[in-house]
Amino acid sequence: MSPERSRVPGRDRPDRRVRAGLAAAAAGNHRRALHCLLGAAEAGDAEGQYRLGLLYARGDGLIGNLSDALVWFRRAAEQGHAEAQYQMSLAYLSGGEAQAGIAEWYRRAAERDRAAAERNRVLMFPHGLAVAADAAEAFAWCRAAAEQGLVNAQAHLGYMYARGIGCEIDYGAAYQWYLSAAAEGHPMAELGLGIIYANGHGTEADAAVAAAWYEKAAARGNVDAQIALALLCDTGQGVPRDQSRAAALLQQAAERGNARACYHLGLLLMEGSGAPENRIAAETHLRRAARAGHVGAMLALARLHAGQIEEVLWFRAAAEQGDPEAQFQLGRLHTCGEGVPQRPADAARWFERAAEQGHALAQFNIAVCRLNGSGIERDPAIAAQWLARAAEQGMVRAQVRLAQLYLSGNGVAQDTEAAAQWLLRAAGVGDDEAATVLAAMRLRGAGAPPDREAAEQLLRHASEHGYGPALLQLGHLYAEDGAELGDRAEAVRCYRAAAEAGVVAAQLIVGQNALSGAWGERDPAAAAAWFRRAADAGHAGAQLQLGLLYCSGEGVARDPAEGMAWYLRAAEQGERTAQYNLAVMLSRGDGVARDAEAAAWYLKSAQQGMPEAQTALGDLYALGIGLAPDPEAARSWYEKAAAQGHPAAQARLAGGRGPRLVRAPEPAAAGGS
Repeated sequence: MSPERSRVPGRDRPDRRVRAGLAAAAAGNHRRALHCLLGAAEAGDAEGQYRLGLLYARGDGLIGNLSDALVWFRRAAEQGHAEAQYQMSLAYLSGGEAQAGIAEWYRRAAERDRAAAERNRVLMFPHGLAVAADAAEAFAWCRAAAEQGLVNAQAHLGYMYARGIGCEIDYGAAYQWYLSAAAEGHPMAELGLGIIYANGHGTEADAAVAAAWYEKAAARGNVDAQIALALLCDTGQGVPRDQSRAAALLQQAAERGNARACYHLGLLLMEGSGAPENRIAAETHLRRAARAGHVGAMLALARLHAGQIEEVLWFRAAAEQGDPEAQFQLGRLHTCGEGVPQRPADAARWFERAAEQGHALAQFNIAVCRLNGSGIERDPAIAAQWLARAAEQGMVRAQVRLAQLYLSGNGVAQDTEAAAQWLLRAAGVGDDEAATVLAAMRLRGAGAPPDREAAEQLLRHASEHGYGPALLQLGHLYAEDGAELGDRAEAVRCYRAAAEAGVVAAQLIVGQNALSGAWGERDPAAAAAWFRRAADAGHAGAQLQLGLLYCSGEGVARDPAEGMAWYLRAAEQGERTAQYNLAVMLSRGDGVARDAEAAAWYLKSAQQGMPEAQTALGDLYALGIGLAPDPEAARSWYEKAAAQGHPAAQARLAGGRGPRLVRAPEPAAAGGS
């Protein structure tokens, strides 16, 4: 509540009691000041009422209470006292409670005995303990004071029109009121005019005019204007670029404790822009800003201390103030377990808080959490909603993932047309995955009639960027039956390029064709190299092939133990032929000691329908090797294999020989699976 008075025409000379009260207050005699001003106020003197209101608002010589202050401000304001009207506006703008913890005292007393607390409250504070904010009232009183020529009110009325506080936004009215106050040299009005011109609010944007108004306000010590002018000097907008002056202006504002100035000055010193690089001073300014609650400074400090405990502390401080980027970063740290415990539930909670504020990456991540049930209940429908929100913001990964949900009907009704639309949006900005999936849809005629030419164009565009899955699909396209010789050569080129790009399926195809010689001279060593790359990536089929090569010594030095190790890796992934071959090696002791676990691997393979394993398992039951003898079980397994046309099983039903090692199927031709 500013006590400063602006010159208002027609003000009467104050009552002598008012003059005596002001003199007593100046001398520190608050009791006499209260006595004199109360006498004048009760006699109806508007100035006395206004000054008494200030005593209550400030708590000078009594318990400060905005409710009591408002009573006297209102009496003066209703008599046309401009400064009282302005104080009414300020009081309603933000509201407030009684000082000295009185409001808290009342709340605690009321919890114990509400009736007694209310009686005491009425006795001591008959006008209440709090004033609720009321933007409409604030606007009305501010306008009343401004229309009387009170400069402070004119500047604030311009601000209220510009922000739509208690009224509709009206930049034209804001401009006029700012202009009136600026004519009297009011720095807030000059700053407001600068903001209007800088942003083009209700007028054409003009950085030079904005800078001129900022210059006026900055010269009067307005820190916000100093910062705004500094930023223009730093970028050269509206003024010649002058980073030294920018640093000097920020220094002036920072010396007055302005957090935003400390933040920007810290950034300049960190970069050595406009002043010598000084990382220690830069961090000092950033810390001052962060301790004052500046979120940008908190984020800057977190990034400055990446990988250290301070990163977590500053991200958490900013996150708790509601910053979505900090909330997202905390979610990321909890996901990875970097500097904090790896807690999926905490990660999901922070991602969700950031997502609710529109953070696209957080929306995508909470969608993934919902799809996987990671740290939060699995719910594909909610996941789809989050993906849609991120996709609408233009996040390409979300657009592609949402399209995949529409294709599968996971969390949403299956809708190939909707999928195609999202893929088109993503492919339109150059996303290769979207183009590849869309091409597959065009080939199948999903969401639109089949269009091989459009599919080929999409795949070519993506493959030009070296996108492996597109190269693989293009290879399949050119390797189709009936393709021309040139297309087949192009298919080989695409497969090889996809394999080099790390596409495991392509590596397997190249290896199979190198082993069979389908593309030229047979090359088992090259096949082994490609199988190893795919096997190292975890492909069970490639692990089986590599096991076969080590056991046969083709393309690599024969090493049954190494072959068995690859069989084991494939078998653990459920590859039935690898399970069978592993069982054979364990039962024979090829490269390893004989092991009774062979029966368990025969069973796993047999349960997947491999007739060789079913026959071998029948033998074990028939002979009681590694299993208790069970003729009925043996016969059951023989019958299952025989039903698939397996000659050995058919022979076992009439008597036959034991199990033998099964070779893998012949390598597929280009484009095979």
